[in-house]
Amino acid sequence: MTVAVRLGFGRSAVVPQKGFALGTKTKVSTGAVSKLSVFPDCVIESDGTRPRMLLDAKYKGHVEKGQLRITEADIYEALAFSQATGCNLIVLAYPAPPSDAPQPVGSCMVFEKAQVEEVRIIGVQIESRLISKAGALRTFSANLATGISGALL
Repeated sequence: MTVAVRLGFGRSAVVPQKGFALGTKTKVSTGAVSKLSVFPDCVIESDGTRPRMLLDAKYKGHVEKGQLRITEADIYEALAFSQATGCNLIVLAYPAPPSDAPQPVGSCMVFEKAQVEEVRIIGVQIESRLISKAGALRTFSANLATGISGALL
């Protein structure tokens, strides 16, 4: 996902796997205090027309009882990312289910949005089948960038 996002949005716009301090935790038995950090998959910096956003790839399914949904655990994680980074726009990227008819590789479909105060969380499913074909990574990257940018509207 990081390679595709860098190809789609530009290498200089994407910061992958950077840790952000969320708080601290204390081991009660020893009193040792350590940092509590979060690691969103990518920070995509603003380009003047597109706002700064976080992108986090989800590798588990998001279809429960036949409904497309963002799980509560994913919402809580997105809120932690937002708190630690100061970024109020988070895109959660899920693989498109293989049961659907294949779409162009990298195409995105928004399936749910969540709003918690100023924090916007957008769930998208991304078509990844056929990515191993010749030239498909560039197509995937271009379609991904276009789809994510369009999801922000």
